[in-house]
Formats: sequence, structure tokens, C-alpha cells
Amino acid sequence: MSGEANKTSKAFLYSMMGGMLVTGSANTLIQAYQNDTYSKGNKFTHPYFQTAIMFSGEFSVFLAYGVKKWYLKRQLAADPQNAKVLLSPGTQQAEQKQLKMNPNPLILAIPASFDFMGSTLMFIALTMVPASVYQMMRGFINVVTPFLSIIFLKRKQYLHHWIGVACIVIGVAEVGWVALTYDSSDSSSTGGSVLLGIILILVAQFFTGALFIVEEYFLGDYYLDPMKVVGSEGMWGLAYYMAILPIMQVVHCSGDTGLQKLCNFGYLENSSYAFAQMAANPAIIWMSLGMMASIASFNVCGITTTKVASAAQRATIDTSRTLVIWIMSCLLGLEDFHWQAIFGFVFLVFGTLTYNEIIVLRFWGLD
Repeated sequence: MSGEANKTSKAFLYSMMGGMLVTGSANTLIQAYQNDTYSKGNKFTHPYFQTAIMFSGEFSVFLAYGVKKWYLKRQLAADPQNAKVLLSPGTQQAEQKQLKMNPNPLILAIPASFDFMGSTLMFIALTMVPASVYQMMRGFINVVTPFLSIIFLKRKQYLHHWIGVACIVIGVAEVGWVALTYDSSDSSSTGGSVLLGIILILVAQFFTGALFIVEEYFLGDYYLDPMKVVGSEGMWGLAYYMAILPIMQVVHCSGDTGLQKLCNFGYLENSSYAFAQMAANPAIIWMSLGMMASIASFNVCGITTTKVASAAQRATIDTSRTLVIWIMSCLLGLEDFHWQAIFGFVFLVFGTLTYNEIIVLRFWGLD
């Protein structure tokens, strides 16, 4: 019986890992494909509007959280003793340690603001760079986080960590160099320059890194259900955009130089034109729904995988996700394949695995 249970748990884990890989890859590819889709004679280039759609998908995770709470409530009412087994290990430990589990919702607005800034910058960048470059450059987060953790959390980094960071820097630099070299002849970018896109991705990683630090600083004494965290960040991100999209609609700007590249169709964000394009080409609506479904599914699968998978398994998913996006983006005609980027990809993978202590360097006392 235990053997069957073990097989079932493994099958569940692998299904969640597969779901994380498929939905994570699909989310980036749908975004890139939507950027390249024409309607009313123009490409659907609305990064701010698309970020709001993404936050709507995260907000929908509250539905899964609500179903989970409803199910647990029913089970606890029917059989209080045995139903406690259904609680996640984190919830059980939180009850034992008497951690607080219901922070003021306004506290969650603070880390959500960093998510808002980082996600917005990355959506803008995806209109400027190929999907594979976008995904690989996001590996820079593993360079930002160590420095922020040293400064704000006083955590020590060891030699193998710095070797990993150095390899990631080399990988990011090589991928960026390849993208810039082929910028003039490549038709992959849909908006502004590749250089500006790369800069925006790198800056976005500082906001993402700060998000981790702020969450630990403000929520370190709390235990929050991961689904609740995702849903809350989606709620606040969507609320921010509902406030600023109308303002962006009245800010006139146009041109193709400097920061004017951040404007779309005569405004900072022309949401009314985005709706008009969606009405003229219903495929854009389906892609938007696909983005919402994929980001929600990715977060649910990711939360489940993080609870039960090893660090090596999670790193395998991240690496595979980058590779899948690269291959599919080329097959879909969203970008051209440049073999030189393979070297940067290898450095990124090696650096990430070394930093996370999955690859152990057994020399110079590094192990």
C-alpha cells in the first residue's frame, strides 16, 4: 500500500513539475506572440495593459485559495482530528510556533508595489527583445539577490556563491552581446531598441530582488499561504493599474527616441485602442485569457512544486523552461536562432546551479 502511495505522490509531483514547465513557458510565449499579432494595421504593443492582464491572472489564484479554504473548513467540521493532516506542513508548523497568519492587507501592498514595478518593466522589455533573451537575462536576479541579502539581511556569501555569480554575469553579458550584435538585422523586437530592453530587464531584477527582501523584512514573523500571497499581489497590482491606466490614457507622447520608446500609439498607454484591437481581432482576447490562465496555473503548480520538490528538481524546471522558450520561439518564427548565445546559456545554467549548490565544486576547499 505504501508503494502505491509513493508512486501516486511521485506521479503527482511530476505532473506539477510538468505543469509548471508547460504553463511557465506558455505564458512567456503567449506574451511574445501577442506582441507580434497585428490588428487594425498595427502590432498589439500594449505592455502596461498586458501587465494588468497578468495581474488579473494572479488575482484569480484567490479562487483556488477560496476552494481550498472551503474544502478544509468542511473537512475540519466533519472530522477535526483527522482533517488536520490535510493542512500544509507550513500551516501546521505555523500553528505549533504560534506564528501570525493574518497580516494587515495594507502591509502586502508594499511588496506588491515592487512586483508592480518589476513586472511592468519586464513587459515593456519583452516588446523590445526576443523571448529567449528576455528569459535568459532574467537570470540576473541571482546576481542582484546576493548583494541585497548582504546589505539588508546581513547574510554571508561563500566562495562558491561568488563563482556562480561570476558565471551568471558572464552568461548575461554574452547573451546581451549576441542580441545587440544581431539587433540591426533581426526582426524579433517589436517595439524599441534591444539595448533599452536589456537595460529594463536588468533594472527590473533589482525590483524583483527588493521584493524578496521586503517580503522577508515585513512578513518574517508571519506565515502566509502562498496562494494567498500570489492572489494578494495580483489584487494590489490590478488595483494599481486600474488607478493609473486612465491617467496613462491622457498622457500624450509619441516618437522613437529615448524614453519616447515607452509610449504606445500616441499615449503613454492607449487602452481604448487596445480594446479596439481586441474587438477587431478576437484572437488577441483568447491570448489574453491564455495569459491569465497560464500565469494562474503556473503559480499554483509552482507553489505545490516548491513544497515537495528538491532544489535540483526546481532548478531543472527553470533551465528547461528557458530552453523550451528558446526552441519554441524560434519554431514559431518569433526570433532567429543565433548559435553564439549557446555559450551564454551554458554559463547561466552552470552559474545558477553552482550558486544554488546543486553543482558542488570539489576543489580549492569549495565543497
